[in-house]
Amino acid sequence: KYPLAIIDHLLTVYGQNGACAYDIGCAFAKTIASSTLGERASSLNLRMMVGAFHGHAHIRRCQLDWHPMYIEGTGHTEGEGCKHIFSSSNELARSTRHANPFHRHQSIEQHFAFWDDDKYAALSIFLRNHYREALADIRNLTAELAAIQDALNLTDADFIHFQAQEREYLDGLKQTPVKDHLSIRYIGVLDELVKHQ
Repeated sequence: KYPLAIIDHLLTVYGQNGACAYDIGCAFAKTIASSTLGERASSLNLRMMVGAFHGHAHIRRCQLDWHPMYIEGTGHTEGEGCKHIFSSSNELARSTRHANPFHRHQSIEQHFAFWDDDKYAALSIFLRNHYREALADIRNLTAELAAIQDALNLTDADFIHFQAQEREYLDGLKQTPVKDHLSIRYIGVLDELVKHQ
């Protein structure tokens, strides 16, 4: 129920054309659709995705629909912002382990107050640097892509078609390819052999 409450708040605050990355965004999109938020999320065009870190752990077919790399408009978004914030607070565990509840809460509040102040102070530099990086990437990657398209006689529509073909192929697979099945079995046998030696 908490993730649904968060989605409700995001829809209220940000409105149309929002995106939200969640470790299980692919499955959670179905939960949203079947909840009381479903119609509202659909009308506001909420786009769920799986963060880049977790996205590569999902099967390839899932990645094509849910990984930020394949979702138009996400740019360089990795969808793992909370991971950065929480990793910065990991050090608090050691320093507050023996603190009483009041001082533990005080330390956590101070940590995040400093985090907010530091990030706010650096925001203009962050935006400038990322804007410059985006312009450079657009310039360089557009040139590289044009060279590849010329060399292989491809159009922009071909890339969309290739992705659709990959989806169709993966949807058509009824079972794991024999080679993959044998490779997995081989690794399992090797593990058993190592255990018994």
